[in-house]
Formats: sequence, structure tokens, C-alpha cells
Amino acid sequence: MENIIIVDPFSTGVNFLEDIEKRGFHPIGLWSRRSKEIFDLMEEVRRPIEHEYNGRADFFPEEKEYKDTLKKVRELKPGFVIPGADLGIELAARLSEDLALPGNPMERIPVLTNKFLMHRALTERGIRGIRGKIVHNLDEAIGFYREQGFKGCVLKPYRGASSVDVRICDSEEELKAAYDEVFAVGNYMGGEEEGMLLQERISGTEYIVNSVSLRGRHKLSAIWKHSKKKVEGGGMVYNYTESLSRPEAGCTALVKYAYDVLNALGVENGNVHSEFMIDKDGPVLIEINCRPMGSDMSAEFLDRIWGHHETDLCLDAYLNPDAFFAHINDPFRPLAKGLKKHIITDKEMDVIQAPVLSMITRQKSYCNARLGKAVADHLARTVDLDTSAGVIYLANEDEGQLYRDRDFLERTESKYFDMLFTGRITNPEDRPKDLKSVKEVLEDIKPVGSVLVLSNDITFLPGVTVSSPDNLSKASGGFRYAVLDLSYRENEDYEGISEMFFTLCEKVRKGGYVIVPESTYWHLSCGMESIEILCEAAGLFIEVPKADTGNVVIACKD
Repeated sequence: MENIIIVDPFSTGVNFLEDIEKRGFHPIGLWSRRSKEIFDLMEEVRRPIEHEYNGRADFFPEEKEYKDTLKKVRELKPGFVIPGADLGIELAARLSEDLALPGNPMERIPVLTNKFLMHRALTERGIRGIRGKIVHNLDEAIGFYREQGFKGCVLKPYRGASSVDVRICDSEEELKAAYDEVFAVGNYMGGEEEGMLLQERISGTEYIVNSVSLRGRHKLSAIWKHSKKKVEGGGMVYNYTESLSRPEAGCTALVKYAYDVLNALGVENGNVHSEFMIDKDGPVLIEINCRPMGSDMSAEFLDRIWGHHETDLCLDAYLNPDAFFAHINDPFRPLAKGLKKHIITDKEMDVIQAPVLSMITRQKSYCNARLGKAVADHLARTVDLDTSAGVIYLANEDEGQLYRDRDFLERTESKYFDMLFTGRITNPEDRPKDLKSVKEVLEDIKPVGSVLVLSNDITFLPGVTVSSPDNLSKASGGFRYAVLDLSYRENEDYEGISEMFFTLCEKVRKGGYVIVPESTYWHLSCGMESIEILCEAAGLFIEVPKADTGNVVIACKD
């Protein structure tokens, strides 16, 4: 065996390519062609992956006729054909079965991909599922809603992903309002299926249980817990998802139920990403997906949290079954706390500048971020996972620090969104009267010791060191005081101001102070609070003002 084929190595499934390469095999990406529309749409995703792995992996698209795809795959003599994302589940299973390779049986694919059929299969086997029906028009939806006596419902595609077109309805009126909106859009999986799934709404806490299976035996790989928000229009959007660093009340029943679901639905091989709700009656399945968990999570991020990542565990199972079975019941012992924060935008906006990256990289728990949409010129209002402005990945062995970083990001997003994305232009006519100069500010404060002034206005001040923005990086460190003196300029560079602030903080010694006068912050997007947010991001302690301090922010580097 030399080749291993991954069908649609998108999102977290892209980790398969490097994992295969590290094991001395050759990775091949097979791009599925579920429909022309979805295939063309995914071009923007395929291109950077092919560029990154150019010379290290081969890629080819699915042929229009399955028999031609099978012939080409057979000629490659792959050891395994594995799905990397939702779109590739069916094709990977079909190829694996026709080539007598490990996979999930094609006869089980309908219940493993259709959210209506998977719940029906559970209830037929005496396992708790969610009441639901495929509805084809509004009258049918309202009729089922009334017949079942629902107090709330969920309307969504019965094949889909990323919470796209999912609507939470608390009443019949909300169902009516949501129906036309989502029914007209089509299906995330290519628009091939008709109807929408209407289910009873289950209220509780949402969990993820990820696992890897081999020959019908299952190994737990990760447990996550969702926090979601309902937005205008009835959609549920991801706020953050945190790893469970230790099992909590309800986890025993959750994991046992998760294994029962895998067995009842006939999962035999590979990654499974399962979502559940725990309410007053215990756990119930939302859906399972026979592929790695999404959200573009890097192997390094997952390894830091769990000590492993799921694509690598899947290869462990396929390539070394004896070792996989020997460790299938190893204790659940995460190494650190992990969290991914989705950036939620509550309105559509044109973006002038995006200081978000300079802010988030200063957080102690920061690992990486996916901000392609966040640094675009325009942001849509967040209504699902696809319209999130980006994802920030945090991990820390200190849970308290991770939660502090999460709280900072949530507070900034909800109260000071302009500090992440700026959509306004400062009007020079708004300049306050009688602004004090930096010289007057220093006379008021009377600093004792070394002082560094970063200024775009003055070049000399007696008794202090003055640096221009261009020369700040060359300035020495260890100052007791640092002053940010940036007067308003047209075409304000908010991203640059943030970076200069953080660089200035690095020039101050522990126990020293950073001073920002009104002449600097009046033109920033959130005024004085802009500077306070930057101070928090830099880990500074904001000093409570004295009665005669004046309009100045002072923070200590403790």
C-alpha cells in the first residue's frame, strides 16, 4: 500500500493529508461532485488546499459517471478511502465497499446522513429520538405542528451542515415566518432533495461526542459543549464551543447513549462527529456525521487539548488495528482546556479597518484564528455558521485564564464591536475644544523617572525620549512611563494604532505606567473605552482615576 485517498479533505479533514504524509504514505484528495453548483462553490476552498500541498499530495475531481471514478481509484490501488467532510461521506462509502476496503456499509448510509431516517431508526430500536417529519409545504408543516402538540419546533434541511438554514421556532407564528425563508433557499448538500425536516424542539444543553470506530467497536476521542445564541429571524448561531476538560454530571449517560446510537445506526469504521442535547429526560441525538468534526481545527490545537487529533486516531485504527484495540478503553484525560469563539455580527456593515487580529493575538490563550471573512470589506449579519465573521481558537492549561480571555472577547464583541471592525470615519469637526498637549498632561501627572513619548506630532520634549511611529521598534525598553500621543490624521489607521499601542507597552518595565491623553483617544471608534479595551487586551491594570486626574487613561504593567 502506498496511496490513501481522502474524499473532500476540507475543514478539519485537511489534517488527514499531513497525517498520511508523516506516516510515509502518499495522500490523494478526491473532490466529490454532488452537484455542479456545490462543486463550483467549493472551488474557493479547494484552491488553497491544493496550493499548500502542491508536490506533497495529488488531487483529482470525481468523474461525471461513477464507473469512471471507480476505475480511476482502482488504478491507484489505495489502502483506504476515507471521507474528510460531509459531502464525501457517500462517495467514500461506495468506493470502499466496491473495493472491499474498510468503511461504513452503503446500506447504512441513508440513516447515517438523513436526519429524519436516523431518528426513525433509533425509535424503531427503542432508543430515544426526536419526533419529526419531512414536510413539503406550509400546510403540511402547520398540520404536523398542531397534530403533535408542539410548543416549539426546529425547521431545517434533512441533509445539511454548519447550522445553515436551521430555524428555531417558539410558536406557530414563528414557524410560518421561517418556512418561506428557508424553503426557498435550497439544500446545503446540493439542492437535490425536496422538503424540509420539522422536528420537536428539545431545550437543554448541547454537547458533541467525537469518536473513532473500527469493526463496530468505538473509541471516545473528544467531548465538547456548545453555547449558542438565537438571533433575529429564529436562527441559532454558534457563540463558542468549549472542550470538557473533565466529565461532569450527565456525562456518563451521554457517552453510554452515544455508543448506543452508533450501534443502532450501524456505524462500523472511521470518524464520527455526533451532536446531542441533554434535557430533563437525559440525552437525545441531534445528528451524527461520519467524518471528523469541522471548524477548521488544526492538529496542533487539538493535540494541545486532547493529546491527539481525530484524523490521526482514524489512521491509527486503519493502519494498526491491534494497537487501536489495545488502547480503546484508555482513560479520558484531556491535557488542557480548549475553546473556539465564533465572531457574531449583529448587523450588515462595510468594514473600513479590522483591528481584530492585533487584539486577539495578545490573549494568553490564543492559538490561532480563521479570519478570512473578518478582514473582508463587507460583513454580513451572522445568521448561521457560514456567516460568522471568523473563529478564534483558544487553549490553556489554566482554565481560569482561558475563561478570562473568552469573557474579554465576548464583552468586546457585544459592547465594543467597533474595536474589532471599524465601519466609521472620524469627522475632524468633532474634535473637542481645549485638548491638553502631551506637555501639559505630563505637567499634571508629574512622572518621576524615565519617560518615552510616542508621537506623530512632536519631535522634542525636554527631559523625555520622543519617538516617531516609524522609529518605535528601535527604541530601547525598560521605561517607567510611556505616553501614546497620536493626533488625528485623515485616513486614520486603526489597525496601526492598535499595533503601536501594544509595541509601546513592550517598552515599559514591570510596574511601569502607560498614559493615553484625550488628544489620542477622542477620534478612536469607542473613545476613551477604546484605550481601556486595548489595555485589557495587553494585560494592563487600568488605574482608577483620581479626582484631579483629568481626561487621561493610566494603566499599570503589573
